Amino acid sequence: METGHAKNVANFEQVIIILTALGTVYNPSQALILLSALQTKLTEAKAALDAVDAAEADKTIKVDEIQDEIEGLDKYVVNIKRTAEVELNDPAFTADLQSVVNKFASGSRKTGLPDDPSTPDINESRTKISTSQRSRDNQIAHLADILALLRTKSGYKPNDPEYTIAAIEAKLATLTAKNNAAKASEAALGNALDARDAVLYDPETGVLKLVKLIKTQLAVKPGKSSAAYQQINALEFRKY
Repeated sequence: METGHAKNVANFEQVIIILTALGTVYNPSQALILLSALQTKLTEAKAALDAVDAAEADKTIKVDEIQDEIEGLDKYVVNIKRTAEVELNDPAFTADLQSVVNKFASGSRKTGLPDDPSTPDINESRTKISTSQRSRDNQIAHLADILALLRTKSGYKPNDPEYTIAAIEAKLATLTAKNNAAKASEAALGNALDARDAVLYDPETGVLKLVKLIKTQLAVKPGKSSAAYQQINALEFRKY
């Protein structure tokens, strides 16, 4: 559990324990802070925290899976290009493939220009490092571009099964499926976080609002000097 949110829920449970110990002394007319309603809210809060934990775990697994699948894709496309270079022996086509392969490169490359000492913050001898082309979506799209190019060449029939059209199609399908699963898990986590925040921090019905109402009720009876009020007032509730 996340420490801050979990602490709010744990303290809310402590509030309910204190109120329960008051017996008939605690008898509010406000339905939101009846003991039965508070118990229901506590159940919802615990379930919301559990849902966030589960969603976070699922996201971690799904992102790991796509990262593992995409690991080494830059080397894979280089070998596809090399295979096509030998298989087709078409320099123009090889150049077309190379232009796509270059988009997988995260590091800088030599530009053939000398570094200008008058611009110490810029190295003109190398290209800028950019990761804009290396997002999961982009890398998958680049592989699809390579596949589309290869499909235009009927003579591309390599002996190595790893670089056949069918193998590349299977790789692309797996990458797409795992990438979409990761995206779905990220969306699910967002929904779980929203649901948790609604239970804990809704300005009208959230846990923090209820605790404020409870303290106001206890200030009337049994009063601010009572042990119940003092104990609850000492508990910390914060919006995270």
